[in-house]
This record gives sequence, structure tokens and C-alpha cells, in this order.
Amino acid sequence: MEKIASPYLRVGIVWLAMVAIWLLLGTLRDLIWGTGHDGYSFGGHVASAILATVLAVPVIVVARRVLDGGSVAGLGLQLSLAAIPAFLIGALAFLVPSALGFAIVLGLGWAEATPLAPIGEIVLFIPVLAVLVFLYEALPEELAFRGYIQVNLEARLGYWGAIVAQAVLFALWGAALWTIAAGAIAVDRFVMFFFIALVLGMVRGTTGSVWASIGLHVAFQTVAQLMLNTERGHFGLEGADMVQLVALGVVPFSLAVLVVEVLKARDRTAAEVS
Repeated sequence: MEKIASPYLRVGIVWLAMVAIWLLLGTLRDLIWGTGHDGYSFGGHVASAILATVLAVPVIVVARRVLDGGSVAGLGLQLSLAAIPAFLIGALAFLVPSALGFAIVLGLGWAEATPLAPIGEIVLFIPVLAVLVFLYEALPEELAFRGYIQVNLEARLGYWGAIVAQAVLFALWGAALWTIAAGAIAVDRFVMFFFIALVLGMVRGTTGSVWASIGLHVAFQTVAQLMLNTERGHFGLEGADMVQLVALGVVPFSLAVLVVEVLKARDRTAAEVS
């Protein structure tokens, strides 16, 4: 198959593939575990996470090599030791300001979090959850949107145009999945996905690495799912709306790019000194 000249057509093919894959994942989860799109089972989570990476990543790799005639490394997913600091910078870009957000909402009494399981059990589950988030959301979504789609669009739309456009496509993707699954148009979901993707795109653009946006995505989803998934039973949360708005939303996503810039500067200084 010859390389497809139009980046818009290539992006459209990958976007539709991502929609189809996540619809398939939801359908398989319903048929096999019977949990529904809003339900939860650990077995379903594990299977969905593995399938998401197994199905989506090869599609993006093939699209990059066949449709683009390029390398996966050219998408910002270099398989080298440089991935580790990039991933950590992205994770800290969320965790540091999110901790500030939690200090605000808990300190001011806007929310209250009560552990429902032994602390040791919660601590041991965090790396398990992080791996599931990496496989189910962070790796395939970042490689597709902040990797393949953002790189292809930047050739035509420029740096900022590509960041905004991939954010729109990510929001449309999330809203489309929600609309199909729930049978209702979700404007609020579109807005939320857009601003999250906008920041992720800026982090990827600032660092030049998809690993940084993967790190932020893993940190965000791990904390959010740990605190908000009451069906899993790790935390009881009063004032969940304020936690979502402040500690998981406005504070970390407003400061994430600034934290990335600070950490990058420190990393460059340390490298120069050594």
C-alpha cells in the first residue's frame, strides 16, 4: 500500500479506528463480564486494559509505517532511557499541583476522604492500578492523539494549530463514545476532554516526548480512579464535585505546563553540571 498523501485522511483513519476499538472493548466487557459501561469488575478492567494496548498500539504502528512511511520514534515515543525522565516529568506535572489542590479542598473542609480499606492494601493496589491505566488509557490514547494525530496535523497546521486540533478530535472521540454508550449527548464531557487534551498536547509539545504526556495521563487517571471509584471501595469521598473541580481539574491542569518547564530547566542544569 502506498503512503497516503493527505495527513487529514491519515488522521481520520486512525481516529475512526480508535472509536471502533473502544466501542469493541465496551461491547466485549458487557458480553463477558456483564458490568455495563458504568459498572466495574477487576477482571473486566484487566482484560480491557490488555486488549486496549494489544488492539490500538499495533494499529497506530502500522498506520505510521504504512500510511505515513515513518517511524514510531518520529511520533515522540522513543524506546530509550530518555523515556524515564520524560515520563517522571509528566507524572510530577500532575502530582505536585494536584497535591496542592487536595490540600486546599481538604484543608478548607470542602471535601472529606475516608479510607475504606487498610492503608497497606491501598498502597499495594496503587502500582497495579497505574499499570492498568497505562495499558487501558495512557499508552494507546497518547500514542494515537498526542503522537500520531498531533504529529500529522503539525505538518499542516503548525505547532499551536495541531495542539488545538488534536484536543478537538480527542473531545469528539470521548463525547462520541459516551453518546453511543449512554444514548445522550454529553456537552460537559466534550468540554472536559478538550481542556485535558489541550494540556496534554502542550506537555507533549513542550517536552517533545509522548512519554511526558503518558506520565501525566497515568498520574491523573490513577489518582482520579483511586479516589472516585467507590465501587472498588478504597475511599469514601464527601464533596467529590469539589475534588474533581479543584484537586483533579483546575489546579493541576492550570499548573502542569509550568511545572514541566521548571522540571525541564532543572534537568538541563543537572545535565550541564554532570
